[in-house]
Amino acid sequence: MKKYLLLACLVASAHLFAQDNPTKKMYSVFAGETIFSWGNVKAEGLNTKNIVRFTIFLHLNQQFHYDFSKKAGFFTGISLRNVGIITDLNDTVRMKQRVYTLGIPVALKLGNMNGTNFALGAEAELAIHYKQKNFVNGERGRTTEWFSDRTNLFLPSVFAQINFKDGLYLKYKYYLTDFLVEDAQRTNVPNLTYRPTSSQMMYISLGVAVPNRVIKKETKSLM
Repeated sequence: MKKYLLLACLVASAHLFAQDNPTKKMYSVFAGETIFSWGNVKAEGLNTKNIVRFTIFLHLNQQFHYDFSKKAGFFTGISLRNVGIITDLNDTVRMKQRVYTLGIPVALKLGNMNGTNFALGAEAELAIHYKQKNFVNGERGRTTEWFSDRTNLFLPSVFAQINFKDGLYLKYKYYLTDFLVEDAQRTNVPNLTYRPTSSQMMYISLGVAVPNRVIKKETKSLM
């Protein structure tokens, strides 16, 4: 009788352990974010000033997550993102330069996979559409181009991200190459030459991630 009772206890414990301790889970997440970006722009003969750029449109991310355990996982996916910089070239000329990019991130997650966790990753982005706005004494000019030569086509980056239980996340991203091509800038302003010798871009974003599909889930079992 004791043997049967012990066996029953083991079966019940294994069942509860399996329910409470999922070890592997694959799922997809849809995410959007608000971005505060800026550049560290230096140019020959100009006393440039960098301005923070705020944008909420259009940032879309479809992510695919795989959690190895309750404490570790990773994600990848595809993103469409609007990133850029604002630079005052002098007291009268302001440049707003942005690109839409297609990106593929890869990140490792550590922490509580069902709560707060931390992610470190890298992303490769392709600049597909460029827009430039010049403001000269308050008057605006605009240029748009597909696959422009004014920015680097390939924009690799690294990022750190804190994910919270309710789906919110906070991210810092740093681009590893210059955003602008030094000898390809055109300001459309007479007698003004703009040659950025350095144009590192970075941003902080606040986003929200919503799981939209569980692809596969496995639980730990002792039986």
